[in-house]
Amino acid sequence: MLSVLGWIDGLTATGVVLFGLIFGSFFIYKSKKSEINILTFLGLATVFAGLMYLGVFLDFLIVLITQKNIENSYGIVALLSYIWLAPAIITAIYIGTRLLNIEKKWYFLSIFVLLGIIFNVVMFLDPFNAFHFKSPTISGDALIDYNVNTFSMAGILMAIFLLSVTMILGVGFLIKSLRNTGELRTKLFLISMGAFCFCIFGLIEGLTAPDIYVIIVRIGYLISFWLLYYGLKDKE
Repeated sequence: MLSVLGWIDGLTATGVVLFGLIFGSFFIYKSKKSEINILTFLGLATVFAGLMYLGVFLDFLIVLITQKNIENSYGIVALLSYIWLAPAIITAIYIGTRLLNIEKKWYFLSIFVLLGIIFNVVMFLDPFNAFHFKSPTISGDALIDYNVNTFSMAGILMAIFLLSVTMILGVGFLIKSLRNTGELRTKLFLISMGAFCFCIFGLIEGLTAPDIYVIIVRIGYLISFWLLYYGLKDKE
């Protein structure tokens, strides 16, 4: 029987996946309606980020149906989740470089596309070096836990991704907000806070084992997208 912590882990992961899809679709809809196309990219980033919990969600679903964990011989539970990291980061970086008017942003983005490809190749070639896995002693008693191996190539690339988003969207927009006033200052500050929340809660999620605090972490993860949305959208 699935433990209480397993239920919390599974239900919150389900919430992130579903709300990521719902929020992302809503942002894309608002983009088409308001003709603010930057919201389309925020919608895509939100969908990708929500799908980063796909492995936990599917493990939870399979446990509910079969009373056993997903077959993880090839580290599939982590691969299903982290395959979405690079698309989420690249889309977020694009939003930041576009809004900050960074020169030669396409050259800048091409670097992250290359790093994203390397990340996925490294991850798929050796998932058990890229991640630490902990399966329950009795299959179905808990969900499979997986954390990024900090000192692996995948872990180093993940750190580069999160640090880049923090610097460009977090620090970059925070500095820009302090140089402005009024509504523009508020919007820039919201974008900055959204980026900080995404990176901080994403880092906690990636490096620690699930515990009761996972509820706060995953709610904070979802809040980051609404902060970004309100920072990017126009007044009704």
